[in-house]
Order: sequence, then C-alpha cells, then structure tokens
Amino acid sequence: MAKLTPIGIAALKPRAERYETSDPGCAGLRVVTFPSGKKSYVVRFRFRGVQKKLTLGRCLIEGKRSGEGEPDTTPEIDTPLSLAAARELATKALRQAKSGNDPAAAKQRQRQEQLAAESDTLQAISEEYLRRKGGELRTLDQRRSDLELLYKSLGRQPVDQIKRGQYTRVLDHIADERGPVRADRVLSALKTLLAWHAGRSDYISVLGRGGRRTSARERARTRVLSDDELRAVWTAAEQDKGFGPYLRFTLLTATRRNEAAGLQRSELSPDGTVWVIPGARYKSKRDTVIPLSRAAQKIVAAQPVLAGDFVFSVDGSRALGNFGDRKARFDVASGISGYTLHDLRRTARTLLSRAGISPDIAEQCLGHALVGMRGTYDRFQYIDEKRHAFETLAALIERIVRPPKAKVADMAAERRRRRRS
Repeated sequence: MAKLTPIGIAALKPRAERYETSDPGCAGLRVVTFPSGKKSYVVRFRFRGVQKKLTLGRCLIEGKRSGEGEPDTTPEIDTPLSLAAARELATKALRQAKSGNDPAAAKQRQRQEQLAAESDTLQAISEEYLRRKGGELRTLDQRRSDLELLYKSLGRQPVDQIKRGQYTRVLDHIADERGPVRADRVLSALKTLLAWHAGRSDYISVLGRGGRRTSARERARTRVLSDDELRAVWTAAEQDKGFGPYLRFTLLTATRRNEAAGLQRSELSPDGTVWVIPGARYKSKRDTVIPLSRAAQKIVAAQPVLAGDFVFSVDGSRALGNFGDRKARFDVASGISGYTLHDLRRTARTLLSRAGISPDIAEQCLGHALVGMRGTYDRFQYIDEKRHAFETLAALIERIVRPPKAKVADMAAERRRRRRS
C-alpha cells in the first residue's frame, strides 16, 4: 500500500460510521474520518502491553503534493496538522512510549493542569462567586459591574499568581478613568471576592487592610432638599407618570433606591397598608415592616397592574432601573439637580425630626437597629408608632408642597399690620 498523501487524505469520503486509514509511511499513524466529513490524526501504540491511542489534532487539508507548503513552525498537539507534522508528532510519541513515558497520559495531565489553571483565574473565580452568592447580594448588577472592570487586565491570570502591585496599578487606572470613589468600590468588591475564595481553598489574599483612595467620613453626604427644592421636585413628580410615582414613593417611605424600585405586590398586605421588605432585599438582612401612609398607598393603587409582580416597572417582569438616565431627564423637568436618590432618604429622615418624631422611632422608620443593648433585647416592631410617623411625614410634605392659603394670607395681613404700626 502506497504512503498517504495530502491529496489522498482530502479524497477520503465520509461513511455512516467513523473509520480509520493507516499511513504506511509512519507506523501507528492513522487518519480518522468522521461521518460529518471531518478528519483528524491519531497514533496507536502499545504501552506496557496495553493498546493505547493518542489524538494528535485535526487534519489540515493542503490539497498539494506531500512536502509542498509545509509549515516551518514546530508542530503541537491539538492544533491543525499537515501530514508531515502529524508524522513528526507520531514518531515522537512512539519514541516516548518506548522510553517508558506514556504520551497519552502526559497529554491528559497537561489538559488537567490547563483546566485547573483556567478554573482558578480571577474571572472564573469571580463568575463562580457571583453565581453562588447572587441571591444574597442586594446589588448584584453593581457588584458584577465593579468586578468586570478587572477582567481586561487581570481576568485570565490565575489568581494565586497576581501580585498586590498588579491590583494597585489596575485600581489606579480605574481611579484616573472613573474616579476614586469607583476605584474604592471595586477594591471593596475585590477584597470580598478574594476572602470568599480564600475560605474555600488554600489561597491567601495578597490584599491587606487599607488601600482606599478616599475617606468614608469625607465622602459622607449631608445633602437634603430645601423646602423650595422639595416643592419643585414633588410638583414635577406629580406630572411625570413614569419616574415620578416611584420618586414620591421613595421619599414617603424613606427607603433606599433599590428597595423602593423592587416593590412587589406580593410584599404588600392584602389591604395594601403594610409593606414587608424581605431580608434578602434589605441591607440589614432582616425582614423590615413599612406601614404605608395613605399618600403612599394612593401611589401604589394608581400604578397599572402589569403581567409581572413589580409595581414600579416597565412591563412588570423586573424592577425599575436605568436610574441615571431617568433622573437626568427628570432633573431637567424639575429644574433641580445636584442631589442623589439616596439624598431623598436623608431628606425624609430630616423631615421626621422636624415633624417632632422621636429619634428612636425615626431610626426605626429607616430600618436602623436600636444601638447598644437595646438593639439586642428590644425586639418590638413599633408598627403603630411607625405608621404615625409616616403619616406625619406625608402631612408635612403636603404642607411644604402646598402651604395652606389661609396661613399665607394671615402672614401677609400681619406684615401689613406691622408696617402700619
């Protein structure tokens, strides 16, 4: 039988089942033709009396006479191979087998090492962490977005080979491009990720304490809306049928951005007067009871009942999102900017104090735990007290937005009286 040639390999026709064609020009080398028409090289050999097979790679069909156009590079297993390259690899494998080294076992070990390395890359570990912990994270999308900023530079590297200086350089770049606050948020997410990985393996995190680019105390915001700003924002929100109801509800309930956006009808009591935020969606990880004021109840009742369970939503299937764009458009309509949605929560807390609500009850309205031993032993829910507080908050907002005309007239009359006297 004549030696195989590239043209002869190209002429091999597929059959109903795979079949092998031996190469008389190289002992043990065979071409496997699959029913799909694909072809690959394998070498069959005996190792310690056992018949074995080593797959070399798929056939590179040159369509030329043997020896023409052969690549100059050293052939590698699991790459497209010319006939000459396959013969070279087959001869090398047979020599290894005769010398007492199993080439098939060596390939398997190399593959296992490669898979292990790939499974321990920063990106692989990050995606496994997000998959396993996603149900526990209130801000899963934000955490994913922060970690993905590390992928381009470090994602494919095994995590145990990444040095602290490499992380620092990437975080410096993020700080330059996106600001120091975003860099600190990425750092926080990274530390959490590496601590999680260390708890599941022998890995020791290279990130110690510190490394932040900003001070939490310096970053703490103090912004609250003035009465004039609140009046403008509320009035614009009453005209905005999409974003407006959500914004007013957020202020009336003093809740966080995502907590209000994630409101589902199944979280409301049958009469719609009480909202229980599941611990999975709340920062404290505890179920939190929010007695809704009548004003907040009206907002919920006015929302269309969609196919899904979400109250503030485009189609009911998922919570309201895209806050940046929505608020930017709303700021133009209201004429008020320079505040965040979280500032509404701070504004509500300030208004609660202004309305005469005791600090303990005001903190309970925000879902904050009582401090010290009281937080340990006082497990009372303060439902009635919180209901009164939220009604008082709604009444104060109403007075600010629409001041009683009689009082305005009285004040004008008083000013005229003083001028006459």
